[in-house]
This record gives sequence, structure tokens and C-alpha cells, in this order.
Amino acid sequence: MSKILHVWDQAGVSCVLAKYQRKIGHKVSVIKRDGFDKFGILQFYNETILKSHLGLLFLKTALNYAKDYDVIHVHDLFELISKLKVKYPNKKIILHYHGTKLRITPMKKRNKAESCADSILVSTPDLSKFVNAQYFPNPIDIEHFSPRIINENNKTISLMTNYESHEKLNFLLKKNGINQNFDAWPREIKPIAYVDMPNFLSSYEYLIDLKLVSDGNPMSSYGVLGLQALSLGLKVINFEYKIVKGLPEQHMPEKVVEKLEKIYEK
Repeated sequence: MSKILHVWDQAGVSCVLAKYQRKIGHKVSVIKRDGFDKFGILQFYNETILKSHLGLLFLKTALNYAKDYDVIHVHDLFELISKLKVKYPNKKIILHYHGTKLRITPMKKRNKAESCADSILVSTPDLSKFVNAQYFPNPIDIEHFSPRIINENNKTISLMTNYESHEKLNFLLKKNGINQNFDAWPREIKPIAYVDMPNFLSSYEYLIDLKLVSDGNPMSSYGVLGLQALSLGLKVINFEYKIVKGLPEQHMPEKVVEKLEKIYEK
């Protein structure tokens, strides 16, 4: 049994990893700062939200939390890595990038942290162009997003981010031969609670998993929402403008946790 601490969470990845790591006998905790759980993911999994912790205080608290764990798995907060390595040189330190922070942070600001990490992971293959790292698939909680009967109602949803627009998505879809009307839900403005997401998605037959990043171009991989929809049984219009169905095996949580065991053991 290992004692594992996940610092921060992006799109529920830490929480799902923790859930399935506990299933194989590990002691696991997830910590995140108050005010950053917009979708209620840590609340759903009963993980630790540190209240009244501003940025620097959160980093200091995370350093103190780490003393009781063997593996410190840090999600995006590269600023913490060198501090952890100085204070705990014999602990396993993992740096796990998930997207935006890596894309917008110059290499010179990350170099020290990356040189201190025992392993560097990226959650989507396209991020490998920014850093020398291992691609590590996002896990999906197949119990929460368990397969269900989906109505063939031709209803289509896009849960849009700040960088997307209805017109831009329409243009890209039609340009690639897909003429499909869809509901555009601005999830950053009108968040849907994680606990409610399976029921919300299941009222649709299709989900558009075409995520535009900060430069306005589509991300060339599945987003977490797309994978959740596939796990439920929806049809997904993916980044290749193909209609696909069924969760890819590499995103099954048991497979992901098994892969992570090997990374921790290196």
C-alpha cells in the first residue's frame, strides 16, 4: 500500500484516480483550494477543499500535507514541484499537466520545476509539443457515467467553453461535412453540477466533442466531457469530425490506474 496525495484537480481527473486507487488498497487524498470547485466534483467525491487559503498559503499548506505521503502527484501547479523536492528529496514527485496552464506558460518559467519532477505527464497527446513528457490518458468514472439507454432523438449538445462560439463551431462542422443543429450550452456561465451531468447528457443522442483552445484551433484529442458521453452511450462527434460510440479502453479507470502504478514504481 502506498500513501498518495493529489494536489489540485482538473476536470475530476484527480478524484477519479483517487477513487480507483483506493479500490486497489492505497491510502489517497485530494486537496484543492476553496472557490475552485465550480462543478462540485470534489464535493461529490468527498475530497478535501481547503477554505480561506489564498494562492501562496495553499502552496504552503500543500507542502505540509505532503509530509505524510509517499507519492505527491501535482496537477498543473508546477510552482510547487521544486519546493517539494527540496523539502522531501526522497519522495516520488509527479508533475501532471492538463492543458491551458502548460500552453500559456513559457518554458523558462517551468524549467526548474520540470527538472525536479520524477515523472512528467500530459493528459492529451497534443501537449507533448510543449514539454518532454509521457502521455497519460484521462480516466472516466464508469460507475458514475455508467451506460444507459439513450433516446434516438437526434438531439445534439455542445458544452461550450470561453474560447468557443456557436458560429465558429457551425462553420467547422459544415466545412467538414457535418450539417447538424445543436444546442450550445455555455458551461462556464451556467455550470452543470457533476452529480447531475449523467442525467443532463443522457437527454441527448449526440455530443460535439470539438474543443477549441486559446489559439482558436480544435484540440486534436478527446475532452473529458466527450469521454463521459461515450461512457454513457451517447454518440460523439469527435475532433476528426467522425461520429463514434463507446469509451476507448485506454480511458477505463482500472487500466489508467494500472498504468499509473508502473509510473510511480520507476
